[in-house]
Amino acid sequence: MLREQDAGVNQAGIAWISAATRDPRDTRHTWLTNPGARRAADTGRLFDAVVVRADLGRAVLAVLVAAGAPVGAVIGEEHAGKWAYLVGPGSAEAWQGAVGPAQGARYHYVGHGGCLTLPGPRPQPGSSMTWIIRPGLGTNLTCVTTLADAYLTAEAGPGRPYGSPGRQ
Repeated sequence: MLREQDAGVNQAGIAWISAATRDPRDTRHTWLTNPGARRAADTGRLFDAVVVRADLGRAVLAVLVAAGAPVGAVIGEEHAGKWAYLVGPGSAEAWQGAVGPAQGARYHYVGHGGCLTLPGPRPQPGSSMTWIIRPGLGTNLTCVTTLADAYLTAEAGPGRPYGSPGRQ
């Protein structure tokens, strides 16, 4: 799955992700001449996002891949040390019901009325913002309940699956 990332976002992914921006036509035109350009996208229509620390994001991805779960688009922002998993719009209640409230810096849920910066389909080498998993590779969104299970497992730490003694 991760090897398919090398070619950049395919046309299906570009069409889907650009539809989330404020001016999809302008976004696609910009990406023709500058495929590394970042664009703002409103959340709550095509997707919401669960933003976590990068180290936890990597652990969550490892849990999802090990389980053979379909993984949608994931954005990494190196300088901020954050990863954003794209999930179905309106999933906040299901997410918070599964993982609990965002106390401290556990996660940030970006839903209706929010905005997320997207990397271009082919970020420049060395760019701090990249697609960890690009859209257009089968599924664009990660199932929020599957993501919540993986998040709780990763948060519990190695060898301590969610629900094990010592883990609430």
